[in-house]
Amino acid sequence: MIKVSVVIDNHNYGRFLEATLDSVLAQVLDDVDVEIIVADDGSTDDSREILASYAPRVKSLLQARQGQATAFNNGLAAATGDIVCLLDSDDVFLPGKLAAVLEAFKDPKVVCVQHFLHDTDVHLAPLPRRFPAWPVRYTLDDYAAGRTEFTATSGIAFRRETLLKLLPIPKDLFYYLDDFLTGRALFFGDIANIPVVYGYHRMHDANWCAGGLENPAKIERDFVDRANYGAHRERWFSAAGVSRSPEAVDAERLEVWRRRVLLEALRARPLEAARAWSEGLRDLPPNRNARFRAATTALAVASPTLYLALYDWYSRR
Repeated sequence: MIKVSVVIDNHNYGRFLEATLDSVLAQVLDDVDVEIIVADDGSTDDSREILASYAPRVKSLLQARQGQATAFNNGLAAATGDIVCLLDSDDVFLPGKLAAVLEAFKDPKVVCVQHFLHDTDVHLAPLPRRFPAWPVRYTLDDYAAGRTEFTATSGIAFRRETLLKLLPIPKDLFYYLDDFLTGRALFFGDIANIPVVYGYHRMHDANWCAGGLENPAKIERDFVDRANYGAHRERWFSAAGVSRSPEAVDAERLEVWRRRVLLEALRARPLEAARAWSEGLRDLPPNRNARFRAATTALAVASPTLYLALYDWYSRR
């Protein structure tokens, strides 16, 4: 019998927790033992009472407030399944998720599996969104070339033997916790992509993933986490004797440039936004994508509200 562990991190999401747990308990499969572990990170709402009501079906790890990375590290270290799935406590699995993931893991070259997550509102009503045109697999070559698009935490699963090589998740990561695991996994094998929605990713006011380009505080946090994640990533590539492609490096630089311009524009500092935009032109890569990014980012200088509205419209198409 194969064993699957589902590790859930939680902090004060008691209002969502029952739906999350029920979505896992509904994944009934023949000859599959499902272990559910919730690492509760110092919740002060009714989360711990809810968790107690699910015992012994759910194992609870109760810790003082230490952050999401520590919660996941503790939960993942306690997992005993052959396959380990991650789940945020405000998200839910959809029917068929575990069956699809286990099928993908039948290939021994696969060390990680990811599937689509559909963004929803607080009531789990799906929101408009674009899904990437995933290939069947991602390899280290794809990662080095900047061709990978990773899903969020609730859409990833790992072989436990591989996961142990990835841990611990550094405490200096927040936004890039899931990217740390999926990116690092590619140095040990392939990622299988399932282009099917097998989970709902809830967006709400308390979710830091919501409105990440509209809130200056979230953009500033992204700069910090992006730099920390980038430092880890460069160490991986250096140790493996592999280099990221110039295209991947340029794409990263263009994204940072866009966010710097947008940050100043959102702060109602148009002169600083214009200065940041003009500085980015000095070493603009000589390709069509860079020119398109320069033109659209100029719009953010004039009107960040209009830019974000058009960006949202374009992204969904």
